[in-house]
Amino acid sequence: MPPAPAGEGIDPMARRTPLRWRDIAEDILRRIESGDLAPRDGSAVRRRLPPEKDLESYYGASRNTIREALSYLQQRGHVISEQGKGTFVVDRPGTVHVTLSGAELGLAPGSGSGEGYHRFALVPGHREVTVSPVKVEVQVGTEVIGRYLQTDAELISRHQELFLDGRPWALQTSFYPLDFATKGASRLLSPRGIPEGAVAYLREALGYTEVGFHDEIKARVPDENEKRFFGLGESAADAVFETVRTAYAPDGRAFRLTVTVWPADRTRLHYNDGQVPDDVLKAPGAERPGDTPPESPSPGRGS
Repeated sequence: MPPAPAGEGIDPMARRTPLRWRDIAEDILRRIESGDLAPRDGSAVRRRLPPEKDLESYYGASRNTIREALSYLQQRGHVISEQGKGTFVVDRPGTVHVTLSGAELGLAPGSGSGEGYHRFALVPGHREVTVSPVKVEVQVGTEVIGRYLQTDAELISRHQELFLDGRPWALQTSFYPLDFATKGASRLLSPRGIPEGAVAYLREALGYTEVGFHDEIKARVPDENEKRFFGLGESAADAVFETVRTAYAPDGRAFRLTVTVWPADRTRLHYNDGQVPDDVLKAPGAERPGDTPPESPSPGRGS
């Protein structure tokens, strides 16, 4: 049977033998993976499964049976259903290894490392990082943000969507005290990027020097906006990492808060401390000669 175009009907010759929802779910998944159902066309458009009625006809099954099969696939993160729009395949991009401590290791821009660097995240040099236009807002700080920045004053927020090789990669928002803009750092209010980086700009404009930072990392359920941006479903695998970085000046004042959200199913976060081999610094997570995974204990053996 020839592949069915994404979003269109499938072969009208329906199977006559009813199948259980689990069998149907496994067959749909097999056909997705083989490219027979909702094939890739090389574009960035999401792949949509045929309508439920077409699947009912093809499998000779009831609507409830088809919905049970699709619900099973959604719970396991293979598809996502959107009311009024249809059911879409959840693409799982390859794992991205991100080193959050790159700036401390001399791997920031200008270090001659040849690696790609964006904000505080180091990624391999062959990957292309692009960002959306900056969305700038002046807002009253929430109790949570105020706890990090130790202030209840108004804040400037700068939000961007980050893409890696054209795919959604991270959502990032940085917060600064509003009085920074009135004291000389007016570019924080501009909806344009700061090429030299906000830390370098604040050092030049206000004399603030970042002497340290504190990171907090947590895993959580994504909100609706994050689900849409990352193409996440409803399964347990569809979680996000949230990193909260607080930057400190020499006097101990917290002057910048950066919140970054990453899809947990395709992101590995790395830190380095002390003397770490160059190959590990430049390619965290890569397999190396001599690496062998630990042997799993056989049934009945002690651990």
